Amino acid sequence: MAVYTPADYLKSFAILLLIFWFLRRYLFTRVQIDRGFMLALIPPIIFAITVRMLADAGVYPKSEWWSVTPGIYVLGVAYGFILVRLALLAQERWRVEYWKVVLILGGLTLPPFLVQLLAQMQAPLRFLYPLALAAAATLAVALPARLLGARFLGGSGLMILFAHMLDASGTFVGIDYFGFGEEHILAEFFINLTGTALVMYPLKLAVLLPVLYLLERWREEEKDTTYYWMVKLAIFILGLGPGLRNSLLLTLVP
Repeated sequence: MAVYTPADYLKSFAILLLIFWFLRRYLFTRVQIDRGFMLALIPPIIFAITVRMLADAGVYPKSEWWSVTPGIYVLGVAYGFILVRLALLAQERWRVEYWKVVLILGGLTLPPFLVQLLAQMQAPLRFLYPLALAAAATLAVALPARLLGARFLGGSGLMILFAHMLDASGTFVGIDYFGFGEEHILAEFFINLTGTALVMYPLKLAVLLPVLYLLERWREEEKDTTYYWMVKLAIFILGLGPGLRNSLLLTLVP
């Protein structure tokens, strides 16, 4: 049975809006969303996923305030914000690109959490199953689309597509082959209706492709692209976060 209720979705959406407002006011006035920023996202994404997985494994208690949705997003943003602010200070003083400092700080602070997670894994190589499926699904969609002139599936669009195909793949393998359950209401309805989590692929594409297309049309009409990149960033994280979690969950079962 689905875990999340309509009230949970409203609460998560409200928190997402607050995070957007906070980042727009206190971070994106000093940092552009570019390749460097995408690299700077690596430590906070790994941190948030690792904490979430440790909660799934029973190492940490499951708390909506910090270890599971929606609190885990706030914790990940807080961790990343602190790293970026420290890195900006280093950039001003020593003229080193801030994203390099973020990666260094992440390398210093993440190992204790990663070691705990590795200790919980029963079959680490099982992560490769959804990873390979996601890569194949991404190519199967992106190559024909690019040949047909779909420019919205290049660069960041391709990254977003892969993130959501990883989410679909982790869900498919986990439910169809390991007996996992679906936590989201709409996804659970269609999985029960069709009898397989394979339905997650067309469901994802039916929503994702029009959204990416409309985002590119929006970008063409707007002079300030900050919100465009913020929305794309949110869509990417909302695919990659659950995708990595679903895929890594496979490694925790015997």
